[in-house]
Amino acid sequence: TNTDIDDRKRAEALLAGENQILEMVATGKPLGVILDGLCRLVDNLSSDSLHSILLFDPNGNCLRRGAGPSFPEAFMAAVDGIEIGPCVGSCGTAAYRKEQVIVSDIATDPLWANYRELALAYGLRSGWSTPILSSDGSVLGVFGIYGREPRSPTPQHLQTIKQITHLASVAIERKRAAESLRASELLARGQLDALTHTLD
Repeated sequence: TNTDIDDRKRAEALLAGENQILEMVATGKPLGVILDGLCRLVDNLSSDSLHSILLFDPNGNCLRRGAGPSFPEAFMAAVDGIEIGPCVGSCGTAAYRKEQVIVSDIATDPLWANYRELALAYGLRSGWSTPILSSDGSVLGVFGIYGREPRSPTPQHLQTIKQITHLASVAIERKRAAESLRASELLARGQLDALTHTLD
């Protein structure tokens, strides 16, 4: 019975958090604020893990920090700009493969061979990363959950991950669409000003 009550409270908290995030998206809050809110939502639901969102930078084929309020600043700075590839920890590999990567024990998994020392220095032992995909299937970023003990995700974890990555994709795509529209408007305004100047 207690488990059922806890599950119901968790589901209610997640729903309330989702509504807050969608309201932030609808009212045009900065993307960084929205992503920070997403991570804090999961922080509150899962106090035994740390959560981050890294954004894909196509110009550098790398991941840039988006949000990670529960992580030490030094760790977020260390992973900022990490290139994606077939053996780049959990997040870099998930972005490269465009599929979820579950590492139950960072200390032994070959995907972490080049980054193991960094992760263990911050007490990270498990890393589950899921790509945030756009509506056309391109990578927008990665949502990562890191634990201080070796472990695998439960069905409940997987459902939460699915919901958070969906919300993140909505926020990122909405922001990019707004930026694209603004750039188009500025370009059109510049061309109109140039035409007016020529006519004068």
